[in-house]
Amino acid sequence: MKKLLRNFLILIFPIALMILVNEYSRFQLETTDYQSRGQSTINPAIRNPEKCTWACHNDTGYCKTHHVKLNQAYFFFTDPLYFGMIAALKGFGNYGLANILLLVLFFPVLIYTMLIKSLNIQDRIS
Repeated sequence: MKKLLRNFLILIFPIALMILVNEYSRFQLETTDYQSRGQSTINPAIRNPEKCTWACHNDTGYCKTHHVKLNQAYFFFTDPLYFGMIAALKGFGNYGLANILLLVLFFPVLIYTMLIKSLNIQDRIS
């Protein structure tokens, strides 16, 4: 029973924390009339050198030039990973669905499963 409760809390805590932070953040934001592709958005789709907008989502180069605070010497390492992942997701044919299935469902479930297996092994050792 103790392991079951531990496993349940490990599963629920990150999800609950994410929901709490999102809901709290929503109260801090002003209502906007911005829209992108017919959907209401928090930020406009125009380019803004002061902060990231949907233009950064659609043009990573613009965002890297104006908003990235990391040392640009690391781009030789991060760019192939980032753009490779984007290309792989687009290669599925439906980028949005692939994004949800892989990054929202598959990888978190894989990480959760490996964490639980690791804790169970640790329990057996001690």
